[in-house]
Amino acid sequence: MKILEFLKDKENLIAFDNSTTINRADVSIKNNSLTFKKGNEFFVFLDNYDAYNELEFNFHSQQKIKLFIIVYQNKSIKMDYSFNLDDSVELEVFTNFVSRRKTNNISNFIYNLKENSSLKLLNAITFNGNLDLNCTVNLDGEKSEATIDLLNIGGFSNKHKVRQDVNHQSKYTESYINNWLISLDNSVLDYSVSGFIEKGKEFSKCFQSNKGIMLSDSSQIAVEPKLYIDEYNVEAGHGAAIGQIDELQLYYLLSRGLSETEAKSLIISGYTLPFIDKISDEDIRRHVTSQSSRLIRRKA
Repeated sequence: MKILEFLKDKENLIAFDNSTTINRADVSIKNNSLTFKKGNEFFVFLDNYDAYNELEFNFHSQQKIKLFIIVYQNKSIKMDYSFNLDDSVELEVFTNFVSRRKTNNISNFIYNLKENSSLKLLNAITFNGNLDLNCTVNLDGEKSEATIDLLNIGGFSNKHKVRQDVNHQSKYTESYINNWLISLDNSVLDYSVSGFIEKGKEFSKCFQSNKGIMLSDSSQIAVEPKLYIDEYNVEAGHGAAIGQIDELQLYYLLSRGLSETEAKSLIISGYTLPFIDKISDEDIRRHVTSQSSRLIRRKA
């Protein structure tokens, strides 16, 4: 197992490949199921792991946990991940997909939240290859809430297809989705973002924001934001702003003495920094900054 260098000294590290499990954390692991007993910060590293093709994460009531998940691979993988939050759980999840070579990844994430539980989800996507990512959040209990922040940088001829669905299945539930998308070279980013509020699930809130920038004439970003609402007494809204670098912004920065490369990098940082600043672990933050800069520097 080749654990990334900056993860090796993490105290609460859980690492898997198809033959070995490393567990330095206070977590019960049985086959494909992890139950978190105590502690507040864990790092999960998956090295070409698809032994069961699924992993289940379980959190007891009143827990407050930060979870950093890094998927590292050099072969095609299909995995299902499920997260079950009991009442009054506060969970922060960071996910990052890293590929050693161009390959394929199909990942399905399902989050089930009971009453008064909250989810903060950070997805960093700099994947080299074809990624099919499906994220479903079920707000099953009253006053449960989810905030999803995603940064996707696509380069070369990579194709990333992402589906985000939030199901408001109780009253007083809230969801917020913020996507920052950057497409370079011949990459294609294809997004479907949906919020569902059933009849009778009043006093709920559902908002979506999608911002994208294309850095070449052959790059593509497609976003389809959707709201399916069958209740009047709710708050909801969605939007998408996709385009190339604003020539007026670029001209203004050039007129202030910046080179074209510096000006473009500054504009692009407006898409990356709001996400990166949300990452609480310094090592993970440097890891994502390095990945992002390496891709963007090629184009800017």
